[in-house]
Amino acid sequence: MTRIMIIALVTISTLFAQRGETWNTSETVYTVTTIDLEPNTDAQYLNQLKRTWTNNMEVFKTEGLVEEFHIYKSINQYDGDFDLLLVVRYKNLAMFDSNAKNNKKWDKAFAKAREAVSDEESQKITATFPKMRTILDQKLMREITYIK
Repeated sequence: MTRIMIIALVTISTLFAQRGETWNTSETVYTVTTIDLEPNTDAQYLNQLKRTWTNNMEVFKTEGLVEEFHIYKSINQYDGDFDLLLVVRYKNLAMFDSNAKNNKKWDKAFAKAREAVSDEESQKITATFPKMRTILDQKLMREITYIK
């Protein structure tokens, strides 16, 4: 009788046992920005983005603030949908912490980026951006990997 009770309890507990998570969430953080471009502004916007955003990202990567960055262009563009994705990978959320050490790193990186393109020139370029694009969304994301 005891044996039957033990088997019944094990069977019942197996039926109601919750499966554990089958994935891990990375510590790495991505910013993903979706951009809708106005018609016929692709070349101009991308050339100006290279002088501003890409220049900054290259400096940030050299300074260890950014791990990598990418720009993706949609092949099948639809009016009102995004045309570009700007993706930046950071080691973790701590890269965004406002503290003396981080602030010093970011300030140094921005100063270095301004050596290539002055603040005045950058502002002049980015002032034209609202006429060429709309930022649809920006999200912080983490990668999911499945446990084997």
